[in-house]
Amino acid sequence: MVFKMGGGQRFLIPIPPQPAIRNAMAKVAEREDRGLPIIDFTSGNVGKLPHYMRLFSRMEIEVNKTLPDELQELSSSISLGLSTSFDSNPLVLAYSPAGGTNSIKRCVSRYFRDVHGVPLTDEDMDRVIVTSGGQRCIAVSLRSLKPSTKVFMNRWDYSAIQPIVEEHGGEVIRLNCNEDLSPDLTELEEKVEDEAIFYLSMSNNPSGYVSARDLENIAFLMTSKGGGVIWDAPYVFTILKLGKNKAEFDKRFGETMITAFQRTSKLYYDKICILSSLSKTYLLAGLRVGFATASTHWIKNMSSLIGREDLSSPTSSFIIGESVLQRFLEDQSINHWLCKILAKRLTLLMEEKLPLILPKNGVFGALYAMVDTDKKDGIAVSERLLEQSDIAVVSGEPFYGEPVNAIRLSLVAIPWIKGDEEWVKNVQRLKKTLYTIGLI
Repeated sequence: MVFKMGGGQRFLIPIPPQPAIRNAMAKVAEREDRGLPIIDFTSGNVGKLPHYMRLFSRMEIEVNKTLPDELQELSSSISLGLSTSFDSNPLVLAYSPAGGTNSIKRCVSRYFRDVHGVPLTDEDMDRVIVTSGGQRCIAVSLRSLKPSTKVFMNRWDYSAIQPIVEEHGGEVIRLNCNEDLSPDLTELEEKVEDEAIFYLSMSNNPSGYVSARDLENIAFLMTSKGGGVIWDAPYVFTILKLGKNKAEFDKRFGETMITAFQRTSKLYYDKICILSSLSKTYLLAGLRVGFATASTHWIKNMSSLIGREDLSSPTSSFIIGESVLQRFLEDQSINHWLCKILAKRLTLLMEEKLPLILPKNGVFGALYAMVDTDKKDGIAVSERLLEQSDIAVVSGEPFYGEPVNAIRLSLVAIPWIKGDEEWVKNVQRLKKTLYTIGLI
């Protein structure tokens, strides 16, 4: 497939040379993937020594049949990945290509093709990359930009972006948010410059704001000036309907939102770097499997940067991650289970009259909810919650870029049990403490 380049991407640094060892190892992995003969003298891959030895005389993993059906699906996928890692040849002990094997890249290509509508084929290996977590994807996508690049972002957005950009020599320009938490696109239109980048998480972390139209408008404005967009998109499967006192998971509504997002991907795929991960949607935060699609130039930059710092991918994580992602592309029931829990947990916060800061367009995404701390600084409130009631939250300041009277609550950090009694108990404790410090 031939991909248009839209006049080039002058906001990117020249493609750095691949490290020699990584390049040689990648050639070995490619020949092995194609079933071609290869004699490997490339690296200190000591984990290959016991390759023909079985570590375990017997390896049996039995799925817990008392789990909810959705979690049994996840458990089955993980068990398949574990068996592949250990059962016959101990693949997990050896290096594997930083950036992902061709096998997992094909799986990732299908993900971006099916979910985002990006016109990728299984042969477009230079258009996708797999990294050790979504955070790694974010970092190398930003470090692939020229140091002088200006990066626009929403006033409320992911806290890690600004320091990464500034340490790389770039400049972050935060846009004000409207009352409904939408970005001020009029301000963007006034300030946008040639060859600039817009970073956004959509659904938004921490506010939960979602708008496919805003994403498309941002992509249009940036690309019309020769720039691009980094779309951090791990939350496209965690979108809820938002009512006055209730959050609701509606499968068809979520599918409609994904279809709406696809319009932007199809129009601007050659100027957008789309990031995602297994962490947020598939309950696999600890495995560290992130992935991205972008232009060949952008992906090669990311690959070279990773290759300098990571001689290998986390082999076991990628093997298990591939198994889980393949299953997810066939059946999203684990995500539906997650979204039902999110809806109930957010609804309880609303019913308990916590001073939430919520989007006003009837849509909510991501895994977090913000709480207005009135005239009290968010850092001070978070410290008092911990000291007074052993409650850990995150101040809103790093997400806002300056001091702000807000804190962020995770909707998923507290373990789930049937009936979600632990969540209910802890919300009651949070409410009581907020009352004692004068926020309710």
